[in-house]
Amino acid sequence: MPTLFKEDFEENKKSIVKKLNKIRDLGIITYWDDEYPDLLKNINDPPVILYYFGDISLLKSKTVSIVGTRKPTEYGKSICEEIVKNLNGYTIVSGMAYGIDSIAQKRSKKTIAVLGNGIDIIYPKSNESLYNKIKKEGLIISEYFPGTRATRYTFPYRNRIIAGLSERSIVVEAAKKSGSLITARYALDYGREVLAIPGDITRVNSYGTNYLIYSGATPVISMEQLREMFGYTNLEGQYFSGKEENTNLENKILKLISEGKNTLDLICDFLKEDVSSILSLLMQLEIDGKIGQENGTYFYMN
Repeated sequence: MPTLFKEDFEENKKSIVKKLNKIRDLGIITYWDDEYPDLLKNINDPPVILYYFGDISLLKSKTVSIVGTRKPTEYGKSICEEIVKNLNGYTIVSGMAYGIDSIAQKRSKKTIAVLGNGIDIIYPKSNESLYNKIKKEGLIISEYFPGTRATRYTFPYRNRIIAGLSERSIVVEAAKKSGSLITARYALDYGREVLAIPGDITRVNSYGTNYLIYSGATPVISMEQLREMFGYTNLEGQYFSGKEENTNLENKILKLISEGKNTLDLICDFLKEDVSSILSLLMQLEIDGKIGQENGTYFYMN
């Protein structure tokens, strides 16, 4: 019996090696290799084997995950792009899904895509150009054997790797049952900081992020605050208080409200400024008692 088992094992091993050798540029690292990232080693259930395409050194770079809904609003898209632009020194980790994941990875200079299927399968198929771009310029990884198809279980389990690889996780927009909340939960379990973008409480995509903030996640209230949290000052790396610029923008916002351009969308359309900066100033103006807000419409306080 042991002899038969050994022969069967050896035959299967040869078949596996032959199959892997057919996949061009495929790399493999294990938990015990020097290239394996310490951040991932420290989670409860680290993958023993990672299959990869691309620049394996990115596993040892400064990382932040950006995740969110597959159906983002224009606000969510804009915020996601601004976050990536402001954190341009970091490697963005995400899942190459529709929506926020894809936006973050398309805009990033350095990115790691963590797949919920075999590394040789492009999913979703419409992201083929993004897949090829990351394969060439970034890093694609998967713990699943090549050829493994995605199931309803592989994506949630994949999310632990996204969280485990990241120093911090940022959730941009998420519905009540979003997979992004699974990533956030893993990150919290691993003792990593979770940041969330506040959203309009009347929107479905805001429930998940607002709930995370309610539960203790750090709210992102401006790009300036975000840069400070990540050790930046401004985009050029020099300190800049922004007080004079904020005063000018504040005056422009007040003028627009007085002219009847008194919703977030209208204000953003006219100012063409960073959405998060506008939202932050609107919140500050409310706190200062200069304006009020009802059903998304802003007005002067008496």
